[in-house]
Amino acid sequence: MRLGSYTEGMTRPIALVCLGIFVNRLGGFFVLFLTLVLADRGYGTRQITVALIVVATAGVLGAAAAGPVAARLGVRTALLLCGATTAAGAFACAALRDFGPTVALAAVVSAGVQAYSPLAQTVVGTSATAERRVAMFAVYRLCLNVGASVGPVLGALLLAWSPAAVLIGNGLAATVATLLVLPLPRTPARPDPAPGDTPAAGRGRVGRDFAVAAVLLSVASLVYAQQTGVLALAVTGAGYSTGVYGGLLTLNAVVVILVEVPLSRFTGRWQRRTPLVLGTVCVCAGYAVNLAGISLPVLILGVLTWTLGEVLMSPVAAAFATEAAPPGQEPLHLSFLSMCQTVGYAVGPAAGVYLYGRSPTLPWLLCAVLMVLTAPALYHLLPRAQRAGRARDDCQDPCTGLGSVDAGDPLQGRRG
Repeated sequence: MRLGSYTEGMTRPIALVCLGIFVNRLGGFFVLFLTLVLADRGYGTRQITVALIVVATAGVLGAAAAGPVAARLGVRTALLLCGATTAAGAFACAALRDFGPTVALAAVVSAGVQAYSPLAQTVVGTSATAERRVAMFAVYRLCLNVGASVGPVLGALLLAWSPAAVLIGNGLAATVATLLVLPLPRTPARPDPAPGDTPAAGRGRVGRDFAVAAVLLSVASLVYAQQTGVLALAVTGAGYSTGVYGGLLTLNAVVVILVEVPLSRFTGRWQRRTPLVLGTVCVCAGYAVNLAGISLPVLILGVLTWTLGEVLMSPVAAAFATEAAPPGQEPLHLSFLSMCQTVGYAVGPAAGVYLYGRSPTLPWLLCAVLMVLTAPALYHLLPRAQRAGRARDDCQDPCTGLGSVDAGDPLQGRRG
């Protein structure tokens, strides 16, 4: 299929933020190598543990703060502030070696990296046409995933040279990502509500239905994050090598990079809740299948299943948040969704490892229970969450989203 069919409808702002998120994630390896950097500076396991907790918390707060900052300063200004702060924090961390300043600056870098994504997603969501919104989010995620895959390799090469080189490399990447923001059109901050505005339009916060939907969507993030915790223990505990575990993660990355953009041509025409519900089911089922016993065929089946869930729901979740927001409040909704997902990614591995320590089957059983509870709740709640936002010009039926009258929606029983 022609490359142009995938990039059709890409505007200059979308291209800039797609390139920006690639560079942002390409240089976002600092947090991955923070443990090694701190160990090289002579700090012990207790101090490193404290640092990792602080940095993870800062990432959640950065994702949460992105929306309010954009609402006050405008999306372009918020992106510039985010990138400049990240670059300055990384460069300063290379120069300062004391524990307190190192942890504080690492927290700044983590917050900046996590805040960049919902702001960039706002540019994609508001610049894309209705028909191409999911496809553009898929292209955006392709750039993010390629950057996140190549970044650790680059970081390992820099670490072999010098721990300070890791920090400087992160700073240079953040600087380039900041420069890519400069050509973006200026975006005004959200104005104060006019006397005739409805409460929903003037309220600078997310509605209750959307908030609950975002929390439910973060359940998939919590389950998905088991790949970085309990899955490794289960693979090695079954007698397989760490190379097998690495191969499973590589399989996930390759499938996401190859499949997500082509699949978005179909999921973009479905009701928004269809890929979100199916994706949640696949993510949870991909881990619940391990109840059958850990073996290589079961592991491969599981990885392919939760990877399918990822490619189904990830670009659509961002489109859903964009369309559920009243005009001008897209950054707040994307920021809130990003915060919920970040919490899921942070809590998931530790929770899974704890449950695995109690019983090796307990994490997989919990994944099955979460699937049974979350999927029906999302099916009924997502239309209400979209309906709560003011109807958009490009979405005639905000409770179903784009594609509600198109063929091919599997949950609606239509045929193309």
